[in-house]
Amino acid sequence: MLVTGDYLGSDVVPSVPKAPKAASLMRRKWNWVRDLPSRVALRVCNDSRVRRMLGRRYEQALADHESRLPHLVGLDAQIVAAVERDGVFVTTLDALGLPDSDEVLAAGRTLAAQFAAEARSRAEAGEAFLYIPPERILEHPTIFSWGLHDRLLDIAEAYIGLPPAYDGVCINYTVADGREISTRRWHRDWEDRRMLKVCVYLHAVDTSGGPFQIICQPDGTQNDHHGFSYGLADNSELKHRLGETFTDKQVSCEGPPGTVIFMDTARFYHRGSPAISADRAAIFYSYFANRPRHPFLCERSGMARRDIARLARPLSERQWHAAQWRKHLPLALRLIPPARL
Repeated sequence: MLVTGDYLGSDVVPSVPKAPKAASLMRRKWNWVRDLPSRVALRVCNDSRVRRMLGRRYEQALADHESRLPHLVGLDAQIVAAVERDGVFVTTLDALGLPDSDEVLAAGRTLAAQFAAEARSRAEAGEAFLYIPPERILEHPTIFSWGLHDRLLDIAEAYIGLPPAYDGVCINYTVADGREISTRRWHRDWEDRRMLKVCVYLHAVDTSGGPFQIICQPDGTQNDHHGFSYGLADNSELKHRLGETFTDKQVSCEGPPGTVIFMDTARFYHRGSPAISADRAAIFYSYFANRPRHPFLCERSGMARRDIARLARPLSERQWHAAQWRKHLPLALRLIPPARL
């Protein structure tokens, strides 16, 4: 069964540090009120009539854009084929050969080292999901702009089937405390029907270092016909959705610093396994359709919209449109505040 039944009630949403009971209760009430618009919007989008309408529009958009999809060759074509089939493809920054990769890796490692003591303190205080504050990433704008390289946008567009939206960059930090909490439990991401994430390891990651794990079988029960629901899944739920042999399709992604993982975190169950031997830090870049099914569940980087606008200003028209994807939404969707990071 699902560990939690409500997408905003699950541990996928970061918990808060331990606090006196009254303050903790007040915070939970405020979070419930704040997330009410996005909660209601998800239920509306999953109404049977709305689902059918959204599904028809989506299929038509895919058909209309098919002839304009990028033509990929070599490694890039292999990436898209593997993610389509298995949900994951592992390579390295050196193999990709994108400009500024060395600078991004060095800056990310520096930020992770500077954040390490704070991360451990916050984990000790009870925080379940830790990420380097976005304002620190802003000091290294190349980290943000790296995710907008045309080759990455081509890969995202070829896989998603539509012009890609770029949901920015987040540097996750996993403390080696062995706890199986939050995103260290099996889940699917909620932004869109399918999406692409690009993960760059900042540390060497072995079996006990908290490797990214994925089950290489898509969850076919989630679609516009049946609707979408989200929560953490235990083994019984995974057996129900994926079959008795789902563990045979589990892949653990290990590698040195600079390992790059392309994966679809919307169609496939995945997690960051609990770190035991060493802390793990990784950069995550996110892409989905330029009109995602659930825009009110996007904007997961924590970056302020004004900062994204500033970073996108000097970029090409295509890059600007990808980073500023919200500006192309209908007004009604733009008015719904995004759920909490």
